[in-house]
Amino acid sequence: MKIKFFFIVFTAVVFPLTAGRIFAQTQNGYDIMKQADDRYTGDTAQYNLSITINSGRGAPRVREVSYYFKDFGDNEKVLMVFKNPRDVAGTSYLSFSYDEESKDDDIWLYLPALKRVRRITGSGKNDDFMGTDFTYEDMGSRSLSKDTFTLQGEASIDGAPCWLVEARAKDRKDPYGRRLIHVRKDSYVVGAIDYYDRQNRLLKELRVTGIRQIDGIWTAGKMEMTNVQNKHSTLIEMSDIRYNLPLDDSLFAVTNLERGSAR
Repeated sequence: MKIKFFFIVFTAVVFPLTAGRIFAQTQNGYDIMKQADDRYTGDTAQYNLSITINSGRGAPRVREVSYYFKDFGDNEKVLMVFKNPRDVAGTSYLSFSYDEESKDDDIWLYLPALKRVRRITGSGKNDDFMGTDFTYEDMGSRSLSKDTFTLQGEASIDGAPCWLVEARAKDRKDPYGRRLIHVRKDSYVVGAIDYYDRQNRLLKELRVTGIRQIDGIWTAGKMEMTNVQNKHSTLIEMSDIRYNLPLDDSLFAVTNLERGSAR
């Protein structure tokens, strides 16, 4: 089982709150994260992203991106195509996330200036994604087997009751020693994550806002990641959100990326 942080933060299927309360009486930290991961989030999804990067020095940088998602059954694929500004236009990100726990995500990045595809592997997944405060791994999926989960208690985000789950990385080389994850009780949406470094110092804070229902699916409108150590932040805003529309399989082909024809 893998937790798809980027996508599940944005979406959550609706289910009766009373059923959630009954289930909550017996579940632990792992159960909560598994429930969040197992939620139906659409067979396909497509929307526009506006990414604002604020370094605290000079004017913020804004990037416009088209985002596509498709569930292929035993794997899920995501394509992101940068549209603006001109210096990043045409840059494309493709990821394959597998149901098999032992199999890590496959990630590729097409760089139009070099006219080549770069494979993101190993420690490279801990690098910043396109100058943002999200790493490549933050954008993808993470096997639940990589962490030990402990239910720490309850909290609230923007007045919404949440479970507070601590995730401790089993790998001592993981850049995040632990994460505190706020999972909303009403929908199992991840409302916030606090990331701590290997020295147990708070490193980053993720906050999710603008949550509403679209086609019966809870959908967040904004995600903001703030690096509290260097005061750098990234805001991602969604628009033109559409679920379960036909998307051709070829859109997610590596060969499509290599030709620089992803749109």
